[in-house]
Order: sequence, then structure tokens, then C-alpha cells
Amino acid sequence: MSTKSREYFLLNELVAQANEALPADLTLTERTVRYYMQNGLVGKGLKISELPEEFSSKIVQRGNQRYFTLADCTTIVDIRTALEKGASIELLGGRRPQVNDDQYLSPVLYSRSFEMSEIVSDYISLPEVQEAWSLQLRSDLTLNGTGARPNVDTIRELQKFVNLNFAPEQTLQSSDEYDYDDEPTTGRVRIEIELVDIAAPFSGLLVNASNAEVTPGGGASGRIWEVCGVNELSPQRVNNKLPLKPGQVAFTTAGRGESRGFTGVIHAYGPRWTSPVDKEFLNKGKKQVPMNGEEQTLVRTWENILAMADEYGENRLAAPLISSGLFGYPFQDCAEVTFETLLETPTRVTHVHIRTVSRRSFDQLVEARNRVLRKLDIA
Repeated sequence: MSTKSREYFLLNELVAQANEALPADLTLTERTVRYYMQNGLVGKGLKISELPEEFSSKIVQRGNQRYFTLADCTTIVDIRTALEKGASIELLGGRRPQVNDDQYLSPVLYSRSFEMSEIVSDYISLPEVQEAWSLQLRSDLTLNGTGARPNVDTIRELQKFVNLNFAPEQTLQSSDEYDYDDEPTTGRVRIEIELVDIAAPFSGLLVNASNAEVTPGGGASGRIWEVCGVNELSPQRVNNKLPLKPGQVAFTTAGRGESRGFTGVIHAYGPRWTSPVDKEFLNKGKKQVPMNGEEQTLVRTWENILAMADEYGENRLAAPLISSGLFGYPFQDCAEVTFETLLETPTRVTHVHIRTVSRRSFDQLVEARNRVLRKLDIA
């Protein structure tokens, strides 16, 4: 159902609607709207329990998501427009700075000629000078600090935390140092799992898990838009047929991301999981039943990504696990369908790097890849 015909919608849908109402040079992002919330300019949305029964009863996946109204859309459009015209957060009713006017407006704070004692005595509590220490947790990771040095028990806990949450040392090596012979071959496409920022330097195409309007989203999508540049990518939306339908893709240049090696961005609109989730299947590791065509759409999404990469003559991709986040596709099922599609689709693409910043997701992706390799009998 179109958001225009609904009374309540999610944050990414709120942002998409607001961007439709704004001029192209005043693009909003989810991060910007959260900033407005933090400053008290707009409410933080309604919990599911606060929604009318006739709407909340239709929500399949329940969590801590918040819902917004058209009134919220109008509010953030007005805020963005007013700020562009020179209004301040305070003037719009936001929270005041945590200092008095004399401190906040005093020219002496912005002068290079003031006496340090004047500022220090009134406004700043200087910390005591403490001894610095350095602790090497492993060959590539050193922790520096001041004050009391961590005791043995604390160091053990730190090492456990590092082993649980940080990438294995091998995955932190550069592509020139990495021995790809240690990776299992996967036919025409080599799938590599990386515990790394989605926008870390890479030579090839970047894949963005996009919304239908190809506007900045949250998570990995927000990071991609941040690095490549909203002002650089947004004008290129007119070169694509929008809104995208589930499974479709669009192309833009990498904007500022070219400095990191990206040769372009494929914006892919994957499926939202709307089928029931069987918790018993989930606990037993069994595959969920996609009753609304989610699997076919996910397959089509990746087929279109590979086809577009072939069209632009690129054979290396860096991508998140499309549809596994806010779109709700069960993670293990999403990973296996993705990997099978990559391995069985004819393409000139040779390397696909699936990236995540979660150690747990990294381990699950490696396990899923290995299961698919065994299933397809790929050594």
C-alpha cells in the first residue's frame, strides 16, 4: 500500500515523503530527522501500542519501531525550509544551549586575544595530569589510556570483548596482502565476507540497499550517502525510472566516494519480508516459508545487480546483505538465497564482498556461505 494512502508510516517512509515535498537541493536524511528529535523540534513517533487497533493489527513484525503521521512530515519540511532560510534551532523552539547568554554570546569566547585564566577560572574544570599507559591486545590492536592501568582480570575481559566483536586479524589485511587461495573457490564468483564499514576503501562498484525513491536511508544506506555525498548523488535520480519496484535497481556515480576507489553505486530495492515468521522454525534453524514472493524478488534483485555490473563492465562488488535489516528478511534465509543466486547466475562479475560491522553477522554469513558451498558441491 502506498504511504500516501496511509495514516501512519515508518521513519524511512517519513523521510521519503518529506523529500518529495522539498526542492531537490534541500534533501533530508534519517540522521537529520533524528537530530531534529534530539533537539525537541519534532516528536519521536508513536509506539505500536499507541496506534489505532485497525492499523496495529495489520503489523506482522512487532518491535520497538516508531510510526509517524503526515503532520510530522509537514513539520520536518517546515523545519528544513526554515533552517535553510537562516533560522536557528533555538528560534524554532529547540533546546537552548547549556550555558547562559553571557557565556554563549560573549565575543571573548571567539577571540584569539583573551587571557586563558579568564576562561579557565569561570568555565573549565581542568583534569589532573595522569600517567599514560599503552596495552597491546593483539598484533594489530593497541589500547591507550591514562590513569590506573587495567588489572589482569580487566585485560582478560578486554581480550574476550575483542575476540567477540572485532574482525579476525586476517580480514583486516589489505587486498594486496590477503591470500585469496585460502578462500574456497565459488565458480565464476568468489564470495568474500568482510567485517568492515560498508564504505571502507574498495576498487569496484558499491551496492546500496535502497528504498523505492533512491533517497538516503538508515544504517549502511545512510553511510553510503554520507560518504558519496547527497548533493552529488541526488541530482542523478532523474536519470532513473522512479520509484523502483521491488527487485529493480538504479545507477549513480560514486560522487565523493570515487576518492575511496568506488567506480559507481548500484541502488537495489530489495523485498520486504511480509510473510509470517515461524519461531519454531527459527529456533531449529529451518528455512521460513516465503508466502508473498519474497524469495523470488530477492533472487531477481541480485540478478539485476549482476546484470547492471556487467553492463558497466565492472567485475567487483561490495555490498551489504540486502533486505536483511529493516526490511525484515530472516537473516540466515536471506544469506543463503543471496549466495545461491550469486553462484548460479551467469555473470562476468568475479568477486562479491559482503560487508557487515557486526561480528555475530560476520560469523553467520561465513557459516551460511559454507553451507551453500557444500549444498552446491563447490570445493
